[in-house]
Amino acid sequence: MNKFILKSIFLFFIMLPQLEAFQSPLLKENITFYTENYPPANYLVNDKLKGISVDTLKAIWKHLNISEQEIQIVPWSRGYRFTLDENNTALFTMSKTQPRESLFKWVGPIFNSTHVLMAKKSKNFHFSTLGKVFYHNVATVEGDIAEISLHEVGFPSSNMATVSQIKQAFLMMQSDRVDMIAISIHGFSYLAKQLGFDEDDYEQVWHVNKIGNYFAFNINTADEVINTYQKAFDDIAKQRLRIKESYELPLAEY
Repeated sequence: MNKFILKSIFLFFIMLPQLEAFQSPLLKENITFYTENYPPANYLVNDKLKGISVDTLKAIWKHLNISEQEIQIVPWSRGYRFTLDENNTALFTMSKTQPRESLFKWVGPIFNSTHVLMAKKSKNFHFSTLGKVFYHNVATVEGDIAEISLHEVGFPSSNMATVSQIKQAFLMMQSDRVDMIAISIHGFSYLAKQLGFDEDDYEQVWHVNKIGNYFAFNINTADEVINTYQKAFDDIAKQRLRIKESYELPLAEY
């Protein structure tokens, strides 16, 4: 029995470097994750961070049996800059576009987003061409994919009011400081629940885009980390489906 124990201890120490190598670099270097307050992907409820992407990320950590990493809530533009410039960082939830694709490493897609221009029904907007939309002003979140998409189609910068959070954009529209806001469809529904306004008083007046959302990692992140996260993401597919169902995500956004 003693020989068996000694042999087991010996084998453990022989295998230890290999075990550490298997874990590296996931368990050796923590990653700081940045996010914004933008429901239903990531948002605060009673000072607790939740949302489709938050729950998905925590499920990945649990599946990998690693400790939860730090998540910081910051304005989108700041989180984008940090993740672009600093090693061991990641940002979510980010739409994967062609200009961004080579700037980060990606895990996902978590879900799809349909971004639209929303306005008060009382405005009675009916746009037959995009050019007619240009005559009105819109509030956007700085650096958000909806804002970028509007710039790409030539929306006049002079008619765009840039804010750091979607709640600010809505309040500008509510007080008639702008005519419209750029927002995702499901994001607007959750905003209505959070702020307690009647969603039926507003309507979609223009479709901006539909795009996949991901976890975006700093470009210097080791491929081993990305591959490990992506495999875990794929492995928990059934759990991810339940998460999206729990947030009542429309089937078109899956």
